[in-house]
Amino acid sequence: MKFDFKTIFAPSTGVDLVFNLQSPAPGSRPSIIFDADYKANTITIAQPFVPVLSTTRFESLHVTTIVFDRQQRKRMGTACRPDRFIDRYSLAGNGVTQALVLQCEPRVFEINIRSAFRLPLGSRHLVRAKLLFEETQYYSAADFKIQDISFAGIGLMIPKKVKGRTNPLASLKRNDILPMGMVLFDTQKKDPVGAFPVKTMVRRINTDYSETHVRAGLKIIQITRDHEMVLNKFIHEAQITEIKRLSALR
Repeated sequence: MKFDFKTIFAPSTGVDLVFNLQSPAPGSRPSIIFDADYKANTITIAQPFVPVLSTTRFESLHVTTIVFDRQQRKRMGTACRPDRFIDRYSLAGNGVTQALVLQCEPRVFEINIRSAFRLPLGSRHLVRAKLLFEETQYYSAADFKIQDISFAGIGLMIPKKVKGRTNPLASLKRNDILPMGMVLFDTQKKDPVGAFPVKTMVRRINTDYSETHVRAGLKIIQITRDHEMVLNKFIHEAQITEIKRLSALR
């Protein structure tokens, strides 16, 4: 499938600003497109939670989004630069917020970044899960906590002890395979957003995170396309909700 600037960067699309793409540790800030001028190759986006200012320093800047091509997920994007900073951008419903106009290169291409936006889970957007480790099932809230989630992975906070006993999950090792079932919740909706299985692999483990907890980073290594789309939508809607909430405070 051929992708171009107009089809990829449409209003209401969730995007990520990627700073210093070629560096060992590129940065990423999520946002959403408010408007686009395809003749001028500009898009107007919401200011990210950490705003981009005229004093913000970076070597390169790309705007990216997730698309699907032949049942595979790709991150497509293009180089850009800040063009205008808008303090009071008019929203539907008479609201105003801060916005950023990006001048973009018309050519879009596939972009690989070493980091992905991780959604911190809060009071509105929640993930309940159970996982299988050494033929035993473990449950979130009781045995571990999902601290954040991204398109590619899951961050776990694992207590070293549960009810006074050593938590077996605290002995996880890198490359351990963990089948997991997840249920996604938006607490303002009656029914769960989605429920599906995934297979994950432990990629990072920090047993010295604190005296009481272990920090683990899991990579999603198996998920169906339909379930991946549900997860992507959940994360983007949560990003949009957070951006709107922050905009209301400005």
